[in-house]
Amino acid sequence: MGWNARSLMVAKSGKFAGWGSVAANISGSQEPPLFPQGYLDEGQLDALKALSASLRNHGAVLADEVGMGKTRIAVALALAVKRSGGRVALVVPPVVAPQWRDEITKAGESSKDILRSFDGLMLEYETDGAERMDDPLVILSHRFGDVRAQTSGIRWRADLLKLIVRRLDKKIRGGCQLAHWRMPGVELAAKEIFKRAQKCQLTETSVEAIVHEFRDIDKRSELDDFQSDRFKNHSTELKLLERTLGLALGPFDLVIIDEAHKSRSERGKLSALLDSILFPRGKTCRRLGLTATPVELDVSQWEGTLKRVSMSDNKWMSIKPAVLEFREAAEAVRSRWRTDEVAHHRYKVAATNFQESLEAWVVRRDKRRDETIMLFDKHAPNGINYRREQPIEVQPGDLSPDWRRIVFAAEALSVIGQAEADTKAARARLTISNGHGVAGIIDKLASQQADNRHPEDHEADRLQVKEDCIEDGIEASAELTAEQYGAQKRKQRADWWKNTLTASFTDGTESLYEHPVLLAVVNEIENYTLTGEKVLVFGRFTRPMRVLTDLLNARALLRAVRDGMPWPQEKTSDYDQGVLRAAAKQLEVEYDRERVDDILTASYKTFETERQTLRDHILALIESGATGQPTLLQAIASDENTSEIVTPLARAAEPLLREEASGTRISREAVVEALTQVFDALRERGEGNAQDEELEGISEKALWAQLRKRLIEEYSSPRALFARMLYGQTLSSTRRLVQLAFNRSESEPHVLIAQSMVGREGLNLHESCRVVILLHLEWNPGVVEQQIGRVDRRNSYWSRLLKEAIDAGSQDLPRIEIRPVIFRGTYDEHHWSVLSRRWDEQRSQLHGLIASGADRENLSEEESKLLQSLEEKSPDFWPKPPGAALIH
Repeated sequence: MGWNARSLMVAKSGKFAGWGSVAANISGSQEPPLFPQGYLDEGQLDALKALSASLRNHGAVLADEVGMGKTRIAVALALAVKRSGGRVALVVPPVVAPQWRDEITKAGESSKDILRSFDGLMLEYETDGAERMDDPLVILSHRFGDVRAQTSGIRWRADLLKLIVRRLDKKIRGGCQLAHWRMPGVELAAKEIFKRAQKCQLTETSVEAIVHEFRDIDKRSELDDFQSDRFKNHSTELKLLERTLGLALGPFDLVIIDEAHKSRSERGKLSALLDSILFPRGKTCRRLGLTATPVELDVSQWEGTLKRVSMSDNKWMSIKPAVLEFREAAEAVRSRWRTDEVAHHRYKVAATNFQESLEAWVVRRDKRRDETIMLFDKHAPNGINYRREQPIEVQPGDLSPDWRRIVFAAEALSVIGQAEADTKAARARLTISNGHGVAGIIDKLASQQADNRHPEDHEADRLQVKEDCIEDGIEASAELTAEQYGAQKRKQRADWWKNTLTASFTDGTESLYEHPVLLAVVNEIENYTLTGEKVLVFGRFTRPMRVLTDLLNARALLRAVRDGMPWPQEKTSDYDQGVLRAAAKQLEVEYDRERVDDILTASYKTFETERQTLRDHILALIESGATGQPTLLQAIASDENTSEIVTPLARAAEPLLREEASGTRISREAVVEALTQVFDALRERGEGNAQDEELEGISEKALWAQLRKRLIEEYSSPRALFARMLYGQTLSSTRRLVQLAFNRSESEPHVLIAQSMVGREGLNLHESCRVVILLHLEWNPGVVEQQIGRVDRRNSYWSRLLKEAIDAGSQDLPRIEIRPVIFRGTYDEHHWSVLSRRWDEQRSQLHGLIASGADRENLSEEESKLLQSLEEKSPDFWPKPPGAALIH
């Protein structure tokens, strides 16, 4: 019997046929096809085959650069494992779960929504029984391993372990008392674990081991005291509960870890999920790590990445010397590549040894062989990179006397270390180290003078700082606890400087409208948008992000009023008056609220008249009834108050309809497609899909009632959104709607200002944007690469512009623009120098780029050839042809 026929039989029986079967499914011509034609390109297919070869022997890392299509490769591998009768756990950050489901759907398969927590799994047991235990594809959150059963309110989670122990050993009494309340799914899960143990020796052995170790717990009776701190993190009893939770999920044959570089700490929740909870089905279970940045700050970070995919300590120690030698050799040649032949030889030898040590474990397609990059290199002047880093600089010498005084005060506070002064000042000191610089302390202290109209900002900032600390592997309070509280004189100096600074902000937030950093950014953004470009801005703290957003919108509104252009807003609001006055002063135009409101009202009528056709189309679509319409649109057709929803529907759909399809040429099909995308964006997890025949147990009327509320909240009132801000408190449905609109070249928003933790993952923003502004610098170049990767992706807007320019014979080739914001002469400048150095080191270690960007330009022919000869010897983990991969 051939592999293909055997694979199909095994898939039906639920027994994994092994990695030979997976490779055969990938390479074979079986029917039906494993995935649709064109789902993978040639490079992705080569990577898939290389991974299947590596996984026969051990785990693997898929380390393709951002935007090269790692998710599709991983989905294809998961489908091959499924067809071979195996089960796959997809462990992903929650924010990217919709993209994984979307890719699975494009591959012709389906999957349930992400499992986020212990409670979520138990709820599914209550509603769906043990279906998850047999699902071939299970999407899990990175934080699924956060069990937290140590406090009385959630001690019922421990009952899963206790029920297993009680059933297997009825003599055990102490430590097995059940909570007074528990989720019914817990008992069902325990029954299913025992039912599986009767059929599966591996499960039976695991259950027996858990019960045996439970017997040996010291002072076991304390587990019955629901006020005790038992089941605290990393305790023996919690680890047993984690293993029991893994049995409730069922065994897996492949674990795919997206963003595998995150939370490398052995004590982190992701590590707990991978090492304690997920239950491997025997020795053939493998792990695949996905990461564009396996190395962020130092080449030695390969250790954490490779051990995450189950590399043994002994194996790591055998390759560690080659890894460390490559780091030293790369550093030496980077600084002396023009002159030092000894460094040249050392680098070539070290690069070869490094590649040979890792290539059995690592597949990495970098952009050196990407068709678009190669096209750019062919036509660009020698040494020019397709990315252009050009700082937005603020020079102290250009500041007014008042702003110079403010900057002096901020810089003084940044070095005094006045944590004793007050809590807010202490937090300001912490934000400086997290990349907020002079702007940070100004904004933080200015907020003390302002009414806090956005209390949710504090929570968003707190979450951002927490995310930063997770990325850097430190505790949030580390710097403050290390800060030595100064003597009384030192505190007095800090107070004096603080009073000097805050005295400049008597009007709170409005003073920030003249912030020199924000004004410089505004000018650069408008230079881009006036030429039709869209701009993506990354920040970390919400006050300057919000001020920047308001300022851009106010200036755009006033320009529209001044130039007689239509503007989708009937009147100005009370909240906008301060920023409108500041914007009018900057634009040197007169501002009179009554006059501006009159112009807006007249303009808005024209604006609405021009879009009446779209509303008419939507109304006609609703009134035409249910015939031939997707399930959800049938529910809309039965809405009892259509007049209330037509305008919000039109406002939501408008950005998604092509500009050339305006007026009477808008087709019914185009409107249906636009509305379907809107509904899918509004939909939260577990609520079905707008085109599903069955909406996952939710009636179409019930689902429409939920979406209707979100639609009206988002689009009920007209407002101008030239610039839009996404931050930690922004609903996920709103994020998806904004992503849809931003990716349309003619629609608002033209500027997207995203908090780093929200925007750097899960949002593809490349279809109409090639400009990234880094408002608040990061320390970690891996995070910056993720940010830039939002626009530097396959089939991007930049790639289309490049092809158009080359076809037109232009010598001025478009590039991806990266614009870090730097306040020269301050701590910010030091921050940029550190980030730049780390970034250059990362490029040399991951991309084989020996010379930095500035060092690559204006090379002589001899220098160019020398550099090329060195970089050709850089480590290359591009997938080898079938049969060529090494097995170590």
